[in-house]
Amino acid sequence: MSTTRQRVTGDAILAEVGDGGIDWSRIFRIFMRALAVLTIVRGLGQWAVICGMVDADGLGFEHYSPALQTSTVFFAVIELVAGVGLWLTSAWGGVVWVLATGVALGIDGAALYGVQGWVQVAARPLAATAGDIALLAFFLVVTVAAARQADEGLGD
Repeated sequence: MSTTRQRVTGDAILAEVGDGGIDWSRIFRIFMRALAVLTIVRGLGQWAVICGMVDADGLGFEHYSPALQTSTVFFAVIELVAGVGLWLTSAWGGVVWVLATGVALGIDGAALYGVQGWVQVAARPLAATAGDIALLAFFLVVTVAAARQADEGLGD
């Protein structure tokens, strides 16, 4: 088992991983930043639809049903907010991203179970749903591992 020691230099706390272990806090930061870029791109894609870019069916935002317009605006806002929070590697960024992902997975799950209406139109392809499930699982694993490693380091 690796141990983490923290060294204070100036205003920064640097983590040193002993015994050749995995530095989960570094993996966590890199993952959060990569996830931030992905989330910001997805949010900007939603804003492109709102600003007049047509979808694959040739429909613009003004032709969407009110429920689908609401869903599009919701994801346009929450994904950009989550992306900024993830980039800053703040706790609220992860919480907002988990909330947005949970809502998206709820919509996709409702469509898979045959709920009729705007959910059928708002649902994403199965690959996007599977990708979000994989990202969510990895996020939870890395978050727990980084927190445990930080707790072990504080015990020294």
